[in-house]
Amino acid sequence: MITFDSLLNKLAEAHKENMPFVAYNKPNSDIIQTFIQRNDEVYYVNDFNEIGFVFAPFDSKKEAILIPSEYSNYEESLVHRTHVKTNVKSSVENSGTARDHISFVEKTIDFIKTSKVSKIVVARFKEFRSDDFDPIASFIRMVNLHRNATCYIWFHPNIGLWMGATPETLLEIEDSRFKTMSLAGTQAYHNSLNVQWGAKEINEQQLVTDYVMSSLDSISLRLQKSDTYTTKAGSLLHLRTDIDGMVSEKEGIASLVRVLHPTPAVCGYPRETSKEFIFKNENFNRSFYTGFLGELNIDKKSFLCVNLRCLEMTNDSIVRLYVGGGITDKSDAELEWQETVAKCKTMESIL
Repeated sequence: MITFDSLLNKLAEAHKENMPFVAYNKPNSDIIQTFIQRNDEVYYVNDFNEIGFVFAPFDSKKEAILIPSEYSNYEESLVHRTHVKTNVKSSVENSGTARDHISFVEKTIDFIKTSKVSKIVVARFKEFRSDDFDPIASFIRMVNLHRNATCYIWFHPNIGLWMGATPETLLEIEDSRFKTMSLAGTQAYHNSLNVQWGAKEINEQQLVTDYVMSSLDSISLRLQKSDTYTTKAGSLLHLRTDIDGMVSEKEGIASLVRVLHPTPAVCGYPRETSKEFIFKNENFNRSFYTGFLGELNIDKKSFLCVNLRCLEMTNDSIVRLYVGGGITDKSDAELEWQETVAKCKTMESIL
């Protein structure tokens, strides 16, 4: 384990020298872990038997990127905890952006009502120029602000820089035992977890839970789920159900990923119809937003998270924040817009 300052220096040097790296902090952990690649090659995941850190796109037909442990230097350090003010001054968004998103949500609701679709997750982005953006400093600020999320910064010179604070675990697996979750429904946190949830949020979360349970049933044993409860992620609350089981001997992590990604929490249900609607109607490429990332077969364990509450830094100093929300036939388009505004604050808080 190295000192905190030494770790920051190594990350800054890797970024300056255009070497691929990832640094991440797991939920409620005081350790920052890093992989710094020793070359600038782009490696891919072939069968999920690889060892390293995976960074996968939303589109499951596209290849997942790997920072391989065998070609990387691993370091870890204790987090230097500091108090960070959380008052966020959101930049004003163009009124046309609100109208466009509300119109898109209304179109989605109409499609759901006239088709055999229960839910579709639609997304948007917010971007602005930031010539003095310091990604390493922003990552440390994020780690201190969002302690119960998985915080990460990921960079590859041939792909770009991403960072985020995601509340959702896609999959944890050790030997044949795995854990996952269903997470849906959103409302602002106001100093209490004892809140009321509306029918739309309850139904949305139940749909995700039912999908995950039914999808895993054919490839797992001893599948069980917890009661649904309210959980806090930054300044937001969500409904969550924990799910665990044993993967059958003939299956493996690739099978689990295949049935879980993308879940209804980031895509919709039925999955293929929802994906088709998203690809046809969203006016941008999600890229790695709502994909997944994390440790792959490190010490025979894997820890994968859904890439939510994230931003992308482009080469021309443009910061792009990604947000989305689950739409059902009970959705209110104006409220869905307000939800995305609230979600933007997770990333705006670190800038």
